[in-house]
Amino acid sequence: INGAPGLFLDMSRYITADEIASTNVARAEMKKIAARFPQITFKELFAPADYTKASLNGVFQSLFEGVLLTAVVLMLFLHAWRNAVVVMIAIPSSLLATFVVMRVMGLTLDNVSLMGLSLIIGILVDDSIVVLENITRHRDMGERALDAAIKGRDEIAGAAIAITLVVVVVFLPIAFLSGIVGKFMVEFGIVVVVATLFSLLVSFTLTPMLAARWSVKKRTAAPPKSLAWFQVAFD
Repeated sequence: INGAPGLFLDMSRYITADEIASTNVARAEMKKIAARFPQITFKELFAPADYTKASLNGVFQSLFEGVLLTAVVLMLFLHAWRNAVVVMIAIPSSLLATFVVMRVMGLTLDNVSLMGLSLIIGILVDDSIVVLENITRHRDMGERALDAAIKGRDEIAGAAIAITLVVVVVFLPIAFLSGIVGKFMVEFGIVVVVATLFSLLVSFTLTPMLAARWSVKKRTAAPPKSLAWFQVAFD
């Protein structure tokens, strides 16, 4: 190695073991070995777990950015911070439910499933935004909060289901691919389909409940003086 005698050691994990945790254990053990043999120079060349961890961090970053930007857009158009909070609750709820299904089905957080989660972040918020906006419209028309939540959801139910099923029928066949490609892509299809269906469920249950009990209030014609000029100009 670089002109000097050396030994290349390739360490592998069990296929069912956690890649990141296994790498951390291996690194800790290598430090102990290096301390026992100071006359030998040890150098780590490559660890796939670092790439997996970076992918996982990328998903969380996409989630944070998606939630934040969605909140900003809702604030601009609906002028209510509570509406933004509802959507910020809806996205993680759909993801957590997806994680439960992945655990039950024996799926793991690997590069394929993380790719599916990265793709689905933007889709998770679609149904809730459409339902929430229609509920807000009914509240502005003077209806009671509970009536507005029920009518607003029911009116938009067909459109929301159609939006969701479009995604499902595109990605569901991927979950049934056969051969080597199917072995790799089945996780991708399942994650996308399950997360999309849970986003529809959340938009029909959690979002209207929060809108009726807490979030959506009737917007007055006169916004706060500090923001009146901006809201009027934006609208």
